[in-house]
Amino acid sequence: MSQSVLTLSEPGLTPVMSDADQQAARELSLRGARPPLEVPGYEQFAFLGHGAYGEVWTALNRNSGRRVAIKYFTRRGSLDWSALAREVEKLRHLFSDRYVVQLFEVGWEADPPYYVMEYLENGSLEDHLRTHTPHAHEAAALFREIAVGLVHAHDRGILHCDLKPANVLLDHEHRPKLADFGQARRTNETAAALGTLFYMAPEQADLSAVPDARWDVYALGALVYRVLVGEPPHRGDPAATATLTGTLDSQLAAYRKLILAAPKPSAHYAVPGVDKGLAAIIDRCLEPNPSKRFPNPQAVLAAIDVWNIQRVRRPLLWVTGVTFALLFLLMGLLGQYLFRTTVNTAAQGVESRALEANKFAAQTEARQLAAQIQLRWVQLDAAARNAQVRELLAKGERLRDDPEAARTLDRLLGERKERGDRQFAPGDKAAIWFADDANGFQRAAWPPADAARHKYRGYRDYFHGRGERPEGTPVPGIIARPHRSVAYRRKVEGGEDVWSVAFTVPVFADGPDSKPIGVVGMTLDLADAAPERTDRFAVLIDTRPDVRSGHRGLILRHPYWATTQGNSNPPLYYADAVVKWGDALGAGDDSRAFADSEFTDPVSEGWPEYRGTWLASANRVRVGPDKVDTGWVVLVQERRDEVLQPVREMQWRLGFVGLVAGVAVLGLVTLMWTGMMMVMDTSSRSPVTRLLRRWAGLPTSGTSTTGTTASGLAGAGTARGSTTPTPGAGS
Repeated sequence: MSQSVLTLSEPGLTPVMSDADQQAARELSLRGARPPLEVPGYEQFAFLGHGAYGEVWTALNRNSGRRVAIKYFTRRGSLDWSALAREVEKLRHLFSDRYVVQLFEVGWEADPPYYVMEYLENGSLEDHLRTHTPHAHEAAALFREIAVGLVHAHDRGILHCDLKPANVLLDHEHRPKLADFGQARRTNETAAALGTLFYMAPEQADLSAVPDARWDVYALGALVYRVLVGEPPHRGDPAATATLTGTLDSQLAAYRKLILAAPKPSAHYAVPGVDKGLAAIIDRCLEPNPSKRFPNPQAVLAAIDVWNIQRVRRPLLWVTGVTFALLFLLMGLLGQYLFRTTVNTAAQGVESRALEANKFAAQTEARQLAAQIQLRWVQLDAAARNAQVRELLAKGERLRDDPEAARTLDRLLGERKERGDRQFAPGDKAAIWFADDANGFQRAAWPPADAARHKYRGYRDYFHGRGERPEGTPVPGIIARPHRSVAYRRKVEGGEDVWSVAFTVPVFADGPDSKPIGVVGMTLDLADAAPERTDRFAVLIDTRPDVRSGHRGLILRHPYWATTQGNSNPPLYYADAVVKWGDALGAGDDSRAFADSEFTDPVSEGWPEYRGTWLASANRVRVGPDKVDTGWVVLVQERRDEVLQPVREMQWRLGFVGLVAGVAVLGLVTLMWTGMMMVMDTSSRSPVTRLLRRWAGLPTSGTSTTGTTASGLAGAGTARGSTTPTPGAGS
């Protein structure tokens, strides 16, 4: 088997195929459209190119749809497996780095071996430079991006050691990514790594050299020089031909001698847009002496950032800055005055009126609800005074053996329910009327419910008025006056759970000192429909302990309940602020209404549409002349943003006035700044400039000033030339 010989091509240390390899490559290019191996998980292969080691195909990942490049190593005879292993190791270590071409998969055991990498459709920077000459600002942007990529690699302990345009690929936005880590070394490695001629540092051209971060600094400077000038430094020197012939050692020695003895590259100074600051950074990167070079890419990046900042500065920056500061301070004081005296006053007035309106609405809602509750108790009290109802309910347990009497009691309740429902709107009609005896057993109901007849209900709050107890708890007592139970969940037709509340009154036997013989009550479902407005609505809050956790302030009616229909276990929310307000006032004190201009809806914890600040007012629901406290509170809340919309429109108008004033001030400052620039421009022949300079007491002729400046610049240039060190000179 013939062996391939490693030689140095003209661009640098690149493996060159033998005649047999070249013939095989030509045959490969004509062979067809199928890859050497079908890689599992990829499809739609397309031939991309071939090289000394094999072929490169593009494919699509079936799972992600990502387009990738697959490199097959079909030419094993010319393959440097150690270099390949190093490259794969480095790419794995730099996985997910945005500035490095990504390695996705490696098939060492396949025949032929392959690895799958990120596909970049814009090719390499070298390809791009063959058809496009970047401007200086594009070159500077590339300079910084590649420096950042090197910083990332060095931060992970990896030195590239072969940076050149061919090893920088461009993504879809033409942003660079580092590639080809075949010569890369870890920072703790001591094995030599040869780069590419005219891109590698002179000290790197030594087979015994130890890898150094400054190698990448030199290559970075050479790369940017190539981008600006069109060829790498020293490539056009007559002595460069000596680096292309002879043995490897002689070529490397000739290259070191060339870099150390030749004058410093200077063609980049003539590129339009390259100022002294950028040129100085490139010069320091290309220093033949590594001790004078930037110590690492981080230092290069810092220098680029400093240069970027310095180049945007202007000599009169402090003048315009102070002027702008003073003018905008004046505008700020004016704006502060306008907003504090006008906007805040208007906002307070609008909020105050809105809170008053909400307070009136809450009072009205509470009175209407209290009137309904009182009417229900009146209806129930009339039923409790009915002689036939009392007679049947007094039978108690005997009704279990007298079904006809129980059904009669059902019909009596049904008649009362039908008569009572006529006095309410359809949504406010009672769901069930029921009657329990003194022992807590339900004896009748309308609509009839045979399954619930004679069932023990003495543990329910509506029976004894002391809060819900566990099912089956012995009777702790019976109510002695009209009562509103705590809210509880009840299944309605269709299996849906709704909040319900029971209103009950005691039924007394005849006689002056009679005791209750039972209770008559009705159940009201608190089903909520979606409100007409979501920016202003009423909320019903129960300040008594709820049946589940004993937490007070349960929100019973709220627009969010309309969206929980069908949910057997909906989330519960509690208005703690309203409970604290009620506790602070006391049971019978209504002297101070609840009003909050920065109210937070408790429901907003789970429903984002209710987030924000609300204006809220609340009022207790009290029944009758004695103002019996039902434990309910009606709260009316309104979005603060909607209330303050007129104020915002006024703010916009004031802002527009301020903008006009700002534009006027900006125009004045610009005019002043332009005048100052014109006064200081000694080369202008404009009559306006001459007039301004004469008014400022400055000479109108620019001859003397220009001459002085020119001579000063020439002197500066001479001084720099005289102090520039010559490569190879003794120190």
